[in-house]
Amino acid sequence: MASKKSRLQDALVRYCIERDGKGKKMYVFTNDEVKKLSMPINFRNHNDATHIDTSKKLSPLMMKEDLGVIHLGTNKAVSKVAKHAFVRGSEALFHKFEKVPTEEVTRLDYTPGPLDELNTSESNILSIVKNHNILDMFLYPGDRRADPHMYMAHRTRVKPEYRIGDTEIPAESVQIEVDMTLEWEGVVTVFEAKNWSRGRDDFAIYQLYMPFCYYRQRMEKGEIDVKRIECCYVVRRKKRGEGSDIDVYLYTFKDPEDMTSISLVRCHRYELYH
Repeated sequence: MASKKSRLQDALVRYCIERDGKGKKMYVFTNDEVKKLSMPINFRNHNDATHIDTSKKLSPLMMKEDLGVIHLGTNKAVSKVAKHAFVRGSEALFHKFEKVPTEEVTRLDYTPGPLDELNTSESNILSIVKNHNILDMFLYPGDRRADPHMYMAHRTRVKPEYRIGDTEIPAESVQIEVDMTLEWEGVVTVFEAKNWSRGRDDFAIYQLYMPFCYYRQRMEKGEIDVKRIECCYVVRRKKRGEGSDIDVYLYTFKDPEDMTSISLVRCHRYELYH
């Protein structure tokens, strides 16, 4: 039987199609509409219905209609209620993880810190790769002077002006979460981290794109003195027994105003043994 979240997503799709008609390129809906539709299903965390970080989590009807979700945010001058939208062409909203080449695999013997294995949270993944110098090796190879400034997770807002392919997105003030940020010699790197799970072979591009837009806007306005913005995705795969594989991917956006222009710079796997 489908989960309550999946059933709510299907209900949202039916609601939008019945309201606006079939075959639309975009269907806009509000948090209030999500909450109303969640009540008969008894799905209490209605805010989670629009959180889809991998195509694996698309509901059956979303897949059938080829719809993905984007966040449009809030225009508080008009309403305090946040808006979202179904966008047709869900494949454009996700990026498949590249296969790590054999020559980009490094085995590392490491001694775990006393807190390394306490939990499997995203912040824990980033703590491990930072504390054991994996990020320094990956981001600043050969630079023994590298000592990047680290900024921990925070929530903020951004009003991005962007498109998805040829579709202009009517975004307002969107709340975003930045897992971690590093800065070294004018290069800002924003991070997203996840634990690997079976079937998770892609990620929602907005997870990197929104933090990218946030810092890029401030760079262009002269609010921060930096040269460029990069994006890094970290995936941890626990092994049977002891150890983990850490896959690290560095991305950029060739066209900063097009979310689909995401492009791999390089990737590497670190096999941790202890």
